Amino acid sequence: MNNSNANSPPTAADVIQLVDKDLDLFEAINKGEEEHLEGSESLPPITPLTKAWDIAYVRFSVPDLDLYENWVHDFGFKIMHQDDSTIYSRGLSGDGFCHVVHKGPAKFLGFAMQMKSENDLTILSENIDGCSPVHPVPGLEGELCGGKRVSFIDPVCNLLIEAVHGRDIEELEASRERIEYNYGTKDNYVRGANKLQDTSGNREADGSNTVHPGPPDVIKIGHVVLAIPVGPHHKMMDFMMNTFGLLPSDSVIFEAPKSAEGHSINPKMFEMLKKAGASPLYPGTFAEGSATYGAFFRCDRGNTPTDHHTFFIISNMNADMAPDGQSINPQLSHASFEVSNLDDVWRGHMQLKTKAEFDNQRYDIAWGVGRHVLGSHIYDYWHDPYGHVHEHMSDGDRMTRNFGQRIHKISGLGPNGHNQWGPTVKESGIRNLDGPAAASFYKDFDKETQQSLINRDLSNVEDIVQKIRNING
Repeated sequence: MNNSNANSPPTAADVIQLVDKDLDLFEAINKGEEEHLEGSESLPPITPLTKAWDIAYVRFSVPDLDLYENWVHDFGFKIMHQDDSTIYSRGLSGDGFCHVVHKGPAKFLGFAMQMKSENDLTILSENIDGCSPVHPVPGLEGELCGGKRVSFIDPVCNLLIEAVHGRDIEELEASRERIEYNYGTKDNYVRGANKLQDTSGNREADGSNTVHPGPPDVIKIGHVVLAIPVGPHHKMMDFMMNTFGLLPSDSVIFEAPKSAEGHSINPKMFEMLKKAGASPLYPGTFAEGSATYGAFFRCDRGNTPTDHHTFFIISNMNADMAPDGQSINPQLSHASFEVSNLDDVWRGHMQLKTKAEFDNQRYDIAWGVGRHVLGSHIYDYWHDPYGHVHEHMSDGDRMTRNFGQRIHKISGLGPNGHNQWGPTVKESGIRNLDGPAAASFYKDFDKETQQSLINRDLSNVEDIVQKIRNING
């Protein structure tokens, strides 16, 4: 397998130093004066190979499955199968498992897209370099969910990408009653008289008033966010649009600043974006020729509503910004999983916080709880025991193809560009865009583990990847 980065990855101290410098860049979003644009901009004129229907699952490898089992439970997944080599987990709904962890070096392996037809798999197999033939999902994975798939290593980030069709599992019932909210006038008191919120399982029935919130119910996988060095981030946008038919929902561009100081834009980042060239997103719009800071992409389901974003691709720092010629590799910023409502987002927050503080679990808060502006969803981000950020989210926007896209200047997102409420970027010290190195405990890992987590070279997990891709099981 190709080593996408010959240079050594940065240390934790290097990354933290760089991110501290770059926090001012994030604050640029909070200094604008312009209004949001309506969803009236034309979509990129692409003719994609296929049109993905959704995201299906993510894959990781970790050295200690026993340790990770606690995270799987505490986050709110339902384990479908567990043995000495793998944990397969699901949400209440979806077409199959949505989260897979293999025993091996600590690393994010990749993701899978759910396709609408088997013909989509055939098209990918015949047109993507290195793509496998279409084959029934082999072995245990086929027994769990059935279906067919193809797989390949993407040419930009060196991630394992799979495409699946025909998987099927039965929906599960929630572990507790869904909460009903009273609001406004008495006509909107939907919960009724003598019905308490405690009936949702928050407290012991014996009246002891002991709180046992437990984990939330994950419903399904929501989206994946990739943080990619400036320049390659355009290439990955182009690849995902032309391969899977993803459509931009909201994107953010850098305009020429009046001054670096006036806009609080990191000058080096701005220069890097200028060198990155034109984004593939904006032909025929006012932003044509602009570089993209980040863009939210949704699946193209025509008139069928879909999540505001299935993917978010954001520009990250590259080697030009790293000290001593070191490299910043493409990273998983986070993987997001949907829960039913605000209460379940907070339930997840308290479960992970309690386990970290009182049971000494290796969990680390990244950002939250808050509500985003772009996408509107309520969020809460946490680092898992190996630093990978997982998000609980709820109440995201739903969109059809005819929405088009919105284009925002980074200086024009208004006084609260990241969040309608919740801790600001600066208050939280957010570093969820920079992968596992942002976790407080990253420095405690040995050098081999650190490099495995950050470096996108798959050679140290080649046996795992080859086993996954083996059509004979």
